Amino acid sequence: YEIRLSLVGSEMCIRDRHPPCAARGLPAMTQGIAFFDFDDTLARGDSILPFLLYCIRKRISPRRQLVKAAGAFLYWKLRPSRASRAKSATLSFLKGRSADEMLDVARAFFRDEYLPRFYQDGLTELWSLRSQGMKLVVVSASPDVYMRALPEFMPIDAVLSTRCEVGGDGRYTGQVGENCKGEEKVRRIEQYLKENGFVLDMKCSSAYGDSPSDADMMALVNRAVLVNPKKALLRRRPDGIVVHWT
Repeated sequence: YEIRLSLVGSEMCIRDRHPPCAARGLPAMTQGIAFFDFDDTLARGDSILPFLLYCIRKRISPRRQLVKAAGAFLYWKLRPSRASRAKSATLSFLKGRSADEMLDVARAFFRDEYLPRFYQDGLTELWSLRSQGMKLVVVSASPDVYMRALPEFMPIDAVLSTRCEVGGDGRYTGQVGENCKGEEKVRRIEQYLKENGFVLDMKCSSAYGDSPSDADMMALVNRAVLVNPKKALLRRRPDGIVVHWT
């Protein structure tokens, strides 16, 4: 069994060296999977602002990017459906940067800046589920410019996150794709299952999240775990298991 990192679209996955069952002409495999939100579920707080501040300190982004980010935040608050445009404005400094260069930056961001924000209870849960043979997938609205490095710091099999567009020259265009939130999380999960030849075993699968935007993902599985949940999620999933992680 060989573990290696492979880039599927803009999703960083850990896979064995064999192609998915569907790609080999074999029947789809029933698989138990645990799906996790990231911000405020596996790690404390929102991650995009800390990443931007890290890039400013490292002179990857100009300081004036903070002004753009503040404007983008206000725009998003007024028009939540335009989250992708707001993220494009916040991350516009990526334009022209090589994907390889930014992967190194992402690794440094997690290593030097973000590890203390990881919930230790969350890491314990990940290791426990892995020991039971579960696939572990993070499904997050955070941008993949840094989220694609996450499998190097957590025992997870795949990350499905908001895509930052990379051109044919291997450089970021500055554009951000559909925000991986709410119903988009479900679409991305369905795509992941199809590409890997999996049939989701709903009875033994689970989903972990903190906000109402995770409710659609939770509807896919039998076990919903509400991590430090917001009141709106408690109202939508009163049947969920409530945990308080630190």
